Amino acid sequence: MSTTTNIGTPAMGQPTPQSGRQETFRVAIVDNDRLILGLLSSFLAKQPHLIVDWTAQSGQGGIDAYHRSLCSTDPAADLILTDIAMHGMSGMEMCSIIRFEDNRTPILGATSYDPHLYATDAVAAGMQGVVAKEDLECLLESINTLLDGGRLPLREGVFFDSPSQAYARLQAGSKPALLTLSENERTVMDYLSQGMLTPDIAMLMDVSPSTVKTYVSRATRKLGVGNRREAVAEWLRITNL
Repeated sequence: MSTTTNIGTPAMGQPTPQSGRQETFRVAIVDNDRLILGLLSSFLAKQPHLIVDWTAQSGQGGIDAYHRSLCSTDPAADLILTDIAMHGMSGMEMCSIIRFEDNRTPILGATSYDPHLYATDAVAAGMQGVVAKEDLECLLESINTLLDGGRLPLREGVFFDSPSQAYARLQAGSKPALLTLSENERTVMDYLSQGMLTPDIAMLMDVSPSTVKTYVSRATRKLGVGNRREAVAEWLRITNL
């Protein structure tokens, strides 16, 4: 009898990708590099079975676009392709937030570095694979495999979780940290991470310094740390790789 591992699942029951496609699929792309975002969009849009549904240049932008798509009369994206390392919210954190809500949409990470460096963290975040950006043939093959219901290899004999498997695992745990913080708390943490002081943050947000301190206190507690310095360090850790 096969057993599920802590990172990924064994190959038993692995769906076989279909060979001939008659269906058109919608893909979404998130990358904070405008040039790469344009190149990936152009490449995927040229594939006869793919339509680029939406694009975003940040993790938060990706979450916002994903939520907007759920309210649209058009079908939601069939797959999300995201950069791994982005300023602000990382692709990993964006994935964990979407995956906590979504048990259907495959999310594929893309990186300019060695994909194997991110494999374990990608599994933990609920991704269905990580590929190299420059290897467009492999990227397209991976997208096709996921769209056909297949799974990508993590290592020999072990595959990345399916969206439903990753969703169940994340639901069984605690909420991703960014989901627990309010918009104001996230904004304050972003400003603190940039080295800004309380009076300057208060002026930008048009609130009192004491209100800023309240946001910091709440964020610190939700991030599970003891003080402002630790909160900033933890914020940088979860929003930047």
